[in-house]
Amino acid sequence: MRFLCLFIAMVMMPVLELKAEVIQVPDDHPTIQQAIDASDDGDVIEIASGTYNEIGITTDGKGITIRGHLDIDGVPTTIIDGQHQGILMNFSFEDGNDTRIEDLLFTRGGTDEYAAVVLFHARPIFTNCHFVENGTSTGIRFGGGVYNLNGAPQFHDCRFIDNQARWGGGYATWETGQPDHPVFIDCEFIGNMAQLGGAMTNMRSQPLISDCVFRNNLALQNGGALYNDGSDCCPHWNGSFTLRNCLIEENIAGESGGGLYNGFFGLPMIEDCTIRANMATSSGSGIASEIDMNPTLMANTICSNSGTADQISGNWTDGGDNDVLDACPECTGDLDGSGMVDVNDLLTQLAAYGNNDQGDCDADGDTDVNDLLMLIEAWGDCQ
Repeated sequence: MRFLCLFIAMVMMPVLELKAEVIQVPDDHPTIQQAIDASDDGDVIEIASGTYNEIGITTDGKGITIRGHLDIDGVPTTIIDGQHQGILMNFSFEDGNDTRIEDLLFTRGGTDEYAAVVLFHARPIFTNCHFVENGTSTGIRFGGGVYNLNGAPQFHDCRFIDNQARWGGGYATWETGQPDHPVFIDCEFIGNMAQLGGAMTNMRSQPLISDCVFRNNLALQNGGALYNDGSDCCPHWNGSFTLRNCLIEENIAGESGGGLYNGFFGLPMIEDCTIRANMATSSGSGIASEIDMNPTLMANTICSNSGTADQISGNWTDGGDNDVLDACPECTGDLDGSGMVDVNDLLTQLAAYGNNDQGDCDADGDTDVNDLLMLIEAWGDCQ
């Protein structure tokens, strides 16, 4: 009998795995919350293109995937619009890495105290999500787009655009590291605004931020792009974040740290980054660090930051191969001066090919195949 039961269990196992459903919104359920309520762990909720005026959505700790639709360029066409009436989504203790949010655009969310998306000890994974025009400059205290309290979410290929808050225009966190920290990979923070940390504020947190772009963010006080602060109470609450292979450009701080401001206690690592054309009026037009924060800088280019006497102010450890320059080197292939080599530059070069030197990358006076090869090699953000 024991062997018979074991045999039945083994036969039934694939059947149990196949129970996961794909639930359609609005075909199966008219609202996102109703679809979540009807779901079980492992289910996928697919939300059709369109605008959904829902607030207070919660996953109830279910290990599910919530997925929107995309246009031909990969931009989400499934929009959750809170109409400035409240929090769009909440995540809590039970939400782990098996809770996945994909291809959604969150807009006009938040309350007087909280961001559009709020995480409390939660660890969901966001992929290709856009957080656009959430929060207000005077109302929301932490994070116009996302506020993370004691959680370790992951953000992959996400966009934080034109959000506002008092601390962390796009994203803010308070205390992480129990047991792990947030992760940002291939994300963009553009046009966000706050008093502290125009794009992002990290308080007692050690996020890994890799291959991200911070551009045109504004802090009325410190940290045009990022504001970082730690505590000496315990190792997991110090400010030892990691910033790797990121582009931080054209951000503004009303006081200190045009690109980054590092406040109290920590040993951050900043490597392979380009920090350029940022502005501050008090100290550290590129990076400003207080006496108890000592970042290690390695293989960075820090250039053309303005408004203060020094591009880097405060403590820092030179890990080697850093270039701190008054003026940034020219970006080969960036023919229109946009800060990146893209299809617009390619079209300019093709129009000039064999005719004139308007696409000349190698400075030999004409536009030929060598110039085309140089442009292709330089493709992407100028770093």
